[in-house]
Amino acid sequence: MNEKGLLKRRRRITKQIPKVEECIRGSLVVMNRSCGKLNCRCQKGPKHKSIYLSQSYKGKTRMIYLPRGSEGKAHQYVKNYRKIRSILNSVSDINIKLLTKR
Repeated sequence: MNEKGLLKRRRRITKQIPKVEECIRGSLVVMNRSCGKLNCRCQKGPKHKSIYLSQSYKGKTRMIYLPRGSEGKAHQYVKNYRKIRSILNSVSDINIKLLTKR
């Protein structure tokens, strides 16, 4: 691809970047747990479901509890982060081609 085509492709790709303030690094994890109440259904039947954000932080994995109702927003934030990372990789590849073409 010629330089003009690469520049056009780079502009098109960067227009797809989600809002940076709406991203979060990590993965969503669903955990099934018992609550500890003796008469609760979770002692013998289905467990309670909790959603956590799993994130590597300072070399350790941390699990951050997400209250009910925030799963949708958290899922979108994680998805936005992955999209930004993918776009940055694509732009980096284009820039390498532009720099080494001469």
